[in-house]
Amino acid sequence: MSLQKIILYSSIALSLILLWVYRLPIVESLRWFSNLDAVIESIRGYGYWGPAALFLLFLLQAFIAFIPGQALMIASGYIYGFIGGILITWTSLVLGGQIAFWLSRKFGRPFAEKWIAPATLDRWDKSAAGQGVAFYVITLVMPLIPNDAMCYVAGLGNMEPRRFLLANMLGRGIASILTVTVGAYVNQIPALIWVFLVGFVVLGAAGWYVARRYHRANQP
Repeated sequence: MSLQKIILYSSIALSLILLWVYRLPIVESLRWFSNLDAVIESIRGYGYWGPAALFLLFLLQAFIAFIPGQALMIASGYIYGFIGGILITWTSLVLGGQIAFWLSRKFGRPFAEKWIAPATLDRWDKSAAGQGVAFYVITLVMPLIPNDAMCYVAGLGNMEPRRFLLANMLGRGIASILTVTVGAYVNQIPALIWVFLVGFVVLGAAGWYVARRYHRANQP
């Protein structure tokens, strides 16, 4: 058995052991993330360190799938307002996405599969083939798409780093504005804004679907 396989199997075994040993804290963490009020209360409890805690959680969610980015984004806007929430959310999400992109580009698919399910990578690899900045902007915004997985997909593909940085900044920026707005103005948002947000999601999904169909139809 090669040294690489020994290290791989040892890492898997160690991970399983740690998951079993710390199963109760992990379950409690999942419950905490699913409770928006608990998240808000906990972040506020950190005082001046609250923004740093949120920043770190946003970075980690690029690698740990069960951390719900949308809930944290809403909490960010609720606690720190629109401007503060945008600054924390946007900068941390862009940085986390760039790190995931760079690491997957450097270490390849074996690294990406440690964080993203192989089936998810396969499915989105095919969808992303030949796509450009606009495709990644949309996929980084849409809530039903595995946004963080797209950073790995881009890293494994042929997209230039500077083009992905542009897509990452635009996509995460739009997502941050839409989601942080909900948290910052949750008690003030009129029905018209909710219609706009839902319409944006529906039109974005429809536009992406049509663009993908067009791309496939025009492939040689």
